[in-house]
Amino acid sequence: MYKELFETEDSYVLMEKTAPSFFTHLNTILQNYLLLEFAKISDPEKSFGNENFTGDNLILSIEWPQDIKKRLEAQNNIIKDFRSYIKKARNKLLAHSDKETLLAQNQLGGFPKGKDEEFLKALEEICNIAHETCFGVIYGTMVVTEQGDVISFKRKLLNALAFDKLLERSDNKQKLNLYSVLEEVRKS
Repeated sequence: MYKELFETEDSYVLMEKTAPSFFTHLNTILQNYLLLEFAKISDPEKSFGNENFTGDNLILSIEWPQDIKKRLEAQNNIIKDFRSYIKKARNKLLAHSDKETLLAQNQLGGFPKGKDEEFLKALEEICNIAHETCFGVIYGTMVVTEQGDVISFKRKLLNALAFDKLLERSDNKQKLNLYSVLEEVRKS
């Protein structure tokens, strides 16, 4: 969703022409949320005596065949490596608001280009290995594409821009017709 919204040229044009301020805020919100979720899934097996739903917990709480455990650990090491880039952001800005960090406006959570993709691929591989080992089949990909997803949203924004163009180019009679359609949509 993030990539489709904020890392494609056609999305940039849609955002700039519709609600640039909204999308700037949404970008920040999604970045913070993603980093926090990445940090949470890479947290230790337990904290404060409670089990965490993490890669470590998955590996340590189930008795895996040795070859499977090694494969899971290899992928989990990639996740732990990524954690080293975002841990300070998690602790100082995302999970807690560290006053000194906020006042200093420190930028935390940066990572080398492509490390996020490695992290997601490793996470997907852990899911695939675990599911295939337990159920004999890989569940599927982590990509969500269905009716009502970000692609549908972008189409709606594009339709809205097209409607604005039609309205702009219309004579008075056509404008009345378009406004009546708009009112009909508002009421439905």
